[in-house]
Amino acid sequence: MNTEQQVLIYKKITDSNTDDFKRVEQAKDLSKVLDKHFKFDTIECIETGASQNFSDGCFGFFLCELIKEYGGTFKSIDIDESLLNSSIALYNKFYPNLNIEHYNMDSIKFLQEYNGTPNLVHLDSWDLDLKNPVPSMLHGWLEFEAIRHKMPSGSICVIDDNFFKGTWVEWDYFENGNVINKEIIDINYEVVGKGSLIYHYCKQYESDWEIVGDHYKTGPNVKIIIKKK
Repeated sequence: MNTEQQVLIYKKITDSNTDDFKRVEQAKDLSKVLDKHFKFDTIECIETGASQNFSDGCFGFFLCELIKEYGGTFKSIDIDESLLNSSIALYNKFYPNLNIEHYNMDSIKFLQEYNGTPNLVHLDSWDLDLKNPVPSMLHGWLEFEAIRHKMPSGSICVIDDNFFKGTWVEWDYFENGNVINKEIIDINYEVVGKGSLIYHYCKQYESDWEIVGDHYKTGPNVKIIIKKK
């Protein structure tokens, strides 16, 4: 693949709608991995946790740009009906002609019941709470466990919202949509986030998945990217 142009298009869209640049950097990280490792002719993509507004970066838009260029399907799942409806409206505005299917259901159940062979999966449901990260990392693992055997060799799985050791994060506390307090949280474990259990599984155990990419560093919010051997 050559996905440089898709990154530029995604950057143009996000630059016009948000000042959060971390998603573009994450798109660049994924772009480098796809260009090197993704060998499929078309894309069968699943995203858990629907992109519903530009405050979260709408990373699904980058995935849509890939499908526009290379062909394929895109399925988006969210358990929150109001968020999913917002997502549908947003995708209809920017990608009215793309083959997108939206599902209002539990993502683990969807992945367990999915009858297909996805080769690009983005796991981004259950918001990470750095004060209590276990529910998010457990949910990420259960999503991965539900879909990993259905993905063919060479597939790419991406897990959002991870921080590596040595990072400090200014964590916001919200009430009624407003920030009411902030706290500095230090990351003292090797990795904390939605994909931390998956990361350790791929790194430390005999597994048919491997960690790919060179972007695992202190500081930014990182998407863990793994490839099926």
